[in-house]
Order: sequence, then structure tokens, then C-alpha cells
Amino acid sequence: MHPNPSRLLALVAGSALFVIPSLRPAHAADTCGPGDLYADVQPAFTAAGFDQLQQVTLTPQRTLRSVNPFWTPTSVDSFVFPSDQHVTISFVYESAGASHALGYLYVSDLQARGYVNAQGDLVDGNGNGIADLHEDLYNLAPPSGAQARPYIGVSPRCFQIFSSRGFLYRQPDMALNANCASAFLPNLNMTDARPGRTSSAYNLIVDVVGSTQLGAGGNGFSDNGLFTRIPNLLEPAHASNNNMGIGHLAFLLADDDFDRETYQGLGAVADATEVNDGVPDYDVSAYDGHGRPRTSNPDPGITTYDRTVDLGVIPGGQEVVFFLVSAFEPIHNTDAGMVFPCLRRDADLKCTLHLRTPINVFFSKAKWNLDQDFMGQNPVVSRNMGCDYDEACNWTNPNSSSRACTLAGTSQKLCGWLDSGARIRMGTLPYGNTTLPMTATTVAAPGNLVMPHAVLGNVGPASDRWLLAFEDLPGGGDRDFNDVVFMLRNQAPTAGRVRSTVLSPESSSCAIQQVYIHKDDAQDPTCTPPVAINYAVATDCRLCSASTCFPNPTPTWHPVTFDWNRDAFLDVSGTPGHQLCWKADLNPGSGSCQATINNVDIGYESGPVNP
Repeated sequence: MHPNPSRLLALVAGSALFVIPSLRPAHAADTCGPGDLYADVQPAFTAAGFDQLQQVTLTPQRTLRSVNPFWTPTSVDSFVFPSDQHVTISFVYESAGASHALGYLYVSDLQARGYVNAQGDLVDGNGNGIADLHEDLYNLAPPSGAQARPYIGVSPRCFQIFSSRGFLYRQPDMALNANCASAFLPNLNMTDARPGRTSSAYNLIVDVVGSTQLGAGGNGFSDNGLFTRIPNLLEPAHASNNNMGIGHLAFLLADDDFDRETYQGLGAVADATEVNDGVPDYDVSAYDGHGRPRTSNPDPGITTYDRTVDLGVIPGGQEVVFFLVSAFEPIHNTDAGMVFPCLRRDADLKCTLHLRTPINVFFSKAKWNLDQDFMGQNPVVSRNMGCDYDEACNWTNPNSSSRACTLAGTSQKLCGWLDSGARIRMGTLPYGNTTLPMTATTVAAPGNLVMPHAVLGNVGPASDRWLLAFEDLPGGGDRDFNDVVFMLRNQAPTAGRVRSTVLSPESSSCAIQQVYIHKDDAQDPTCTPPVAINYAVATDCRLCSASTCFPNPTPTWHPVTFDWNRDAFLDVSGTPGHQLCWKADLNPGSGSCQATINNVDIGYESGPVNP
């Protein structure tokens, strides 16, 4: 990487100095230069200088850093994997009256549809006061006119229209009963769900759309699609949703209880077992990692295999947002901890149009949620991860509660987070014998007075697993954030590899005969066992045909063995070529062990193909 003067290799033995000259043919410089074995041809590391950077990051210091195979997120609002990660998700625990489905979205897919801008904020492209993402979740856009948007699905189940504050909207299929009876109620006197509105003196006049008749009979509260009670937009692309779905569904049902009922029959699939055993109550393996029905089930029936779903490889650099679809009775009563979702707010963040539906969607990116946070605290809540949940604990003043636990290394107390059953279950082999530390997990307010619903549980900095849990009621319910709990595990799908571009000029009449390489690499002192970094060089790194050249996928690699000074000399004359490159394979060590390649110097000598 750094220019080196011509030098001699000196070996010191006792007091004698032995000098070994470079084995350079006398004619090399005249016909097939460069002739200096020690002239470094590797420039400073840049992305353009490599044909392959796999599970390796180019740092701002222009070094090469292996990715952390046990990366864990630090914020529930932003899941951006630093490199390709093979991710699995396991069901842990459910303790709720609602029924749930869990999935995720790629932010890039939402941006491609125009739902999200470059800053990650929702867009109202048709200017009717409702974010386009929310509008398409529930198919609220009118069928014609300036605010019309394509229906997400094959065709509408219902055809009811309403007018609110000067705009036309479609009454959402997922808020209407099986008869599609009109359910728009204008100018209702209701509780203002903004913080501080603690009495009826603060009530407001607001429009509401959605049926008061909850019974699920037939296909009520459905937009048809692949799964009747999951919004078409959140389904995987399928003919049943007119291939307009952009979601990935990990679990279609998170019920794990002693009955065969979903809430009011509103589950995405039927509850098929009465066993409470840490496995969802349906045949998970009948569907792939995106929620599509399989043509062949690898594990028929409900077994422990159904506890975990393989999400495959999540591409590095892609932001993922998880969502929970929750089915429960719609209630607007802050004394009960619940409010209707708000579709449209004015400049003062006052709701002007509420949605009444039993089918709610909550995002891990809190600012995208529809329901308001009527308490307005920041943080919304903090819980002690290593302490059992106790509903009698005073979470608003935990230091005064005998039911709270002290955080490790502090005198501060917080109420517990997960039910004892969940913590016991995580301590078993299928969950990696996981023990949660006595540390806080905190839910931050997003800043726009909407309610967050997801919380992150980090097991530790050197762990390959992390927890994702949800509060499942609009308005926040009891704010325990433990209604349904999942464990995600990730690992780099392949070892790290770097491969340089060709470092020598094209010269078909020349052949590289000898290569000198010097390395400067290091790894974290915690690496036990250490990362194995294996280097190799090749001289046939490019293939050319009809004046077009491209990297040779299978060059003849010469493994490098370095001496005590991290130098190596290789005779490569047996595989003639003049397209020099090098590679390094970084096989991970243990835990979060990472290695760094700071610098590589490489030079060569060449001679004529036919001397």
C-alpha cells in the first residue's frame, strides 16, 4: 500500500549478517517491468480496489474490518443489518387476550412505492391528510377523483364512500362487518387522546369510521387477500392480493393457550391446539419464511419445529421494520388505556378522523403508528429485563414499590418485564439457555405524540440473539410490553473474504515469476480462538474475450505462508499469467471477535513468456 524502496532481506544469526539479494532476472526490467520485487503496487484501500468484499467493511481509516457475526441492534426504531445476516426468529411467549400475526417490511420497498421519504417519514402524496401507507393499509382512498389510489388487492369487498372535512374516502373493508353496512359517524363527542386531556371538559368533536358490530361472521373485517384478517399490503405478493403485497409474514398466529379460539374468530389462521407449550397453535411449517403456503410441508403437524422460522439472509445495509397485526375489541376510553387509531391529525396534532376496527397494525418504528399516546411520558416506560413481571408493581414509581427489582450496579429499581414463564422458557436449550441481565430496557417516545408498541431486549454485546416484544392494544393498554415475545438470532451466512482487483498492467507477452507480499493485520484481544486470516495470490485473475475482460471466478490461488516478519516470497512461475491479485479469507473466531487488515504491500517480478 505504501511505496517501499528497493531493499535487501537481512537475516541476523548471532553476530553475522547474511545478505540475500533479490532473485531478479537481468532482463525483466528491460522487457516486462516493473522489475522491482519490492515496489508496492497495492494502492490505499478503496471500494473500487476490490472485486469482492464479503462480510468485510471498508472503514473510514481505509482498513478492512470483518463484520461482527453477532451484531445486535441498539434501537427498536432502526434495524439496519451491517452486512448480510442469516436470521431466524423463534416464538417465546404470549400472554394476551388479543390474537396476533408478526411480519416485517423492507424500508426500500416502502420507498419504492412512495410511502416513505429519504428521512424515513411517511408521505401524504395525495394531500388528503392521511399518510399513504395508512391509506393503503386499510384501502381508504376513493375510487376516483384527485385523491384516488389503486385498490390494494384484487377488488374491494365493500363499496361504501364517506366525506370528512372536504375529502372523499372509501370506508375500509377491514372496518366493516360482513354485510358491508355503512359505518361512518360524523361529529361525535369523544375523548381527546392527546396528553393532559384528563376529563370530558377536553372532549372534541371528531369523525369516526368503522363498524360497532364486532362479530366476525363470514368475511367481515376483511379485505380478502391471501389471509382475510391481515391487510393485503402486509402480505407477501400473491395472486390473492393482486401481487401488491410487500410484506413478509413470519408468524400468522401467536396464540399459545389452552383453547382453540382466536379472538372473536379474527385470527389470520385457525387455532388448532389446546396446548400451552411455547409453540404457536398452528402448523407454522406449512408456510415459508415469507408467509406463503408451501406446496410441500417439511414437518406436517404441530411440533417443536414450528417454534422457529428461518427468515433467510437479510441483506446488509437494508433497514427492516417489524409489524404486529393485533385483533381485539376497539375501545376508546383512556381509563381503560385504549383509544381508537387516528387516521388524520391537524396542525395541533388533534385527531380529526378516528378509525374503529378490531384489526390494528403496530410498527417497530414508532413514528409510523396510528394510535395516540394519551399519557405523553418520555420515556414511555422502562422495565428491568432480569426481573419477573408483577402486575402489582407500580411502574410509574418503581422505587417506592416492593415488587420492583434493583438494576445491577445501581440503587435504582424498576418493575419487571417478562412473565416468569417466559424467562424460564428462555433458560432452556431451544433458546440458548438465555438468562436476561438485571438491566433496563426502555421505550422512548417518538416525538410526535403517537404510541410506540415494540421494545427491544438485548441479551448482551457478545450474543447472537435479541428479543422483540410488543404492547398489543391501541393507546398502550397496561404498557407492560410483554404481550407477545419473540427471539431473533443472526449470524453471518459466510466467512469474510476480500479479493483485490488486478494490480498489474495487461501484457500478454509477460509472465509474473515471483511475488513478494507483506501483511499488517490485527484482531481484537478477546478473540479466543483467534480469527484465522488466510492469504493467497494468483496471476490469472482476469479473463478476456473479444476485448472484454472480467474477473476470473476460479483463478489459480497460491496460499501464502508468512515468516516472522510477516513477509512472504512466492515462486509463481509454474502458473504463468500477468494479472496479479490477492485475497484474504477471514474465518470468524468466537463471540463478537473481529479482525482488521490494516495494510498489504505486494510487488512482483516478471519475465517474457518465451525467453
